[in-house]
Amino acid sequence: MTTASLSDELHQDLPAYVVKMLLKNRIGTVYDFVRADTDRLLRITNLSFEVLSAIKRDFMTRCSGTTVRVGEYFQYLGELIDPIPTGVRGLDALLQGGLLPGHVLEVFGEPACGKSQLCMTIAANVASRGAADPVDVFYVDTKCDFSASRVQSMLLAGKCSEEEAREAMQRIKVERIHSPEHLLGTVEEMLAQIDQEERFGKFRVLLVDSLPALWYAHQNSSSSCYPVGMLTSLAGLLRKLASENMIAVVVVNLRIVSTDSGQQRVTQPALGRYWEMVPTTRLLMSKLDSGDNGQNRLISISKCNYLKTDDRQMVTLTERGVV
Repeated sequence: MTTASLSDELHQDLPAYVVKMLLKNRIGTVYDFVRADTDRLLRITNLSFEVLSAIKRDFMTRCSGTTVRVGEYFQYLGELIDPIPTGVRGLDALLQGGLLPGHVLEVFGEPACGKSQLCMTIAANVASRGAADPVDVFYVDTKCDFSASRVQSMLLAGKCSEEEAREAMQRIKVERIHSPEHLLGTVEEMLAQIDQEERFGKFRVLLVDSLPALWYAHQNSSSSCYPVGMLTSLAGLLRKLASENMIAVVVVNLRIVSTDSGQQRVTQPALGRYWEMVPTTRLLMSKLDSGDNGQNRLISISKCNYLKTDDRQMVTLTERGVV
């Protein structure tokens, strides 16, 4: 419509002789008319300011796209795509059902707050028969923290039989990665070979535990552009992997405390300002001072386009994992 040629049929206040004058002055389409300066149109058409403004408004209303609120858009997507339940009651309640395929979710928190335990719990739960529809998981371990025996004990404590636990373990593929270059290469392979089961399997959840363990190795790099460039490449690859293949990506990050321009202490995720914009949803996991042997944790929404920020749920670290 915006490239449609002007004619007296487009608007009742746009007669043929006015259209002719506009064409002589190289204003031949609806887009040209809307874009033109109003003072110039006044001189060319001799129409009143009110009439010209009404024509412009009418054209813009008819030609512009439908405005949709971000929250409504993600709610619409949620209705099309079923979330993947994590099996952690508080987390699923917070996320309104579970991990959303096609999106990147970040969990950040201080060291030893239970982020790796949460990742292993999610892997065990979504891969087990206890899930409504068990799926394959690809687990990237950058700290050598993944424990197969711990995951197995979670499954058995969750009332899985030994056979069911074995089947669930087979659905979890673990790759230990020790450099940013290795991680970038692995994600690129995933995109190129996503349908080749022998390499990656038909996984629907990708867990990366964690990014700072890789990127902080380059904090003393002679060129600060090198780690930032790799992080930029990784962000694009993860988004592409998630959106094109409907994979739920979960990334673990650290919580750091910095000082803003007003000398106020600010809590934020590590990896810099650029990375702050990458995840669709960011969850903060923090310890709670309680009498339950210090096993309680608080998970709150720090950033999200479709969920209410600052909503929170309490979870507990147990032999069954995070519950």
